[in-house]
Amino acid sequence: MPCILKLPPTICFTNLKTLSFSDVTFTKEHSTEKLFSGLPVLEELELENCKWVNLKVVSISAPKLLSIRIDEDRENQNDENGCKVMISGVSLKYFHYLGELYNEYHVHNSPSLLEASVFASWFNERERQIAHHMYMLLTGFSSVKKLTLAFFAVELLTYAVEVVELLPHMPIFKNLDTAEDIAKISRLKTMVFSEGISLSSDYERNDRILDPVPPCFLSQLNCIKDYEGDEEELSAVKILLKNAVVLDKMVITCSHHFAKDLEKQKKVHEQLLKLPRGSKHCELVFLI
Repeated sequence: MPCILKLPPTICFTNLKTLSFSDVTFTKEHSTEKLFSGLPVLEELELENCKWVNLKVVSISAPKLLSIRIDEDRENQNDENGCKVMISGVSLKYFHYLGELYNEYHVHNSPSLLEASVFASWFNERERQIAHHMYMLLTGFSSVKKLTLAFFAVELLTYAVEVVELLPHMPIFKNLDTAEDIAKISRLKTMVFSEGISLSSDYERNDRILDPVPPCFLSQLNCIKDYEGDEEELSAVKILLKNAVVLDKMVITCSHHFAKDLEKQKKVHEQLLKLPRGSKHCELVFLI
């Protein structure tokens, strides 16, 4: 319902468990605050292409909230500074974000978080602001067990580390078992590069690459990734194999396009088998 939502001064939905807003504009800070604090048994919340206009801070506090999904459309935003959205839920298990991080999201007091996914895109004219928003969002995922960073989310993370210089302040994901793409990790067991991986061969001579090596690379990492078969991906695989000293298995799955080129497959497979491995027991599986 593309409209400006007008809310009564007192709101309390004592039995409401699922709430979904689509194309709704929130303009009044007080009534919006009342709405999102008057949901004592809410379990699922979805905000699709909603706008926070003239709002500086919004607090979403629902003690029984299990899942929240936020999809944003940049074209629907008209406040250049965005809004700070505070999300608190002691029962929160699933968090999903899709958009351009126009607004700043904070997830806190969520020790039971199981899965979090960030599908982000960005524009150069706002890169510092978006990188900061990405960093602030990740700080709320310290207890998450599965983390997915897709689209440009990893590039934003890299920008935050290298340009905005946030590396010393990056969160440690102490409970992480699975990461799709990559983040700063402490006891990661599985990494999934669902959209492929690439790294310029110049980076092989860069002392900052995996220095220091993440602790999980020295203890318990399994790695899974998709593959296109180019030189930049080969460089990335080379670095992973060299540094993951207890890696049990690396599964490399060909892309649909790569799977059709038998000659290239044979050449790439031979290159992969020759790469030095930090783990003596590492099994390299090449799937077509």
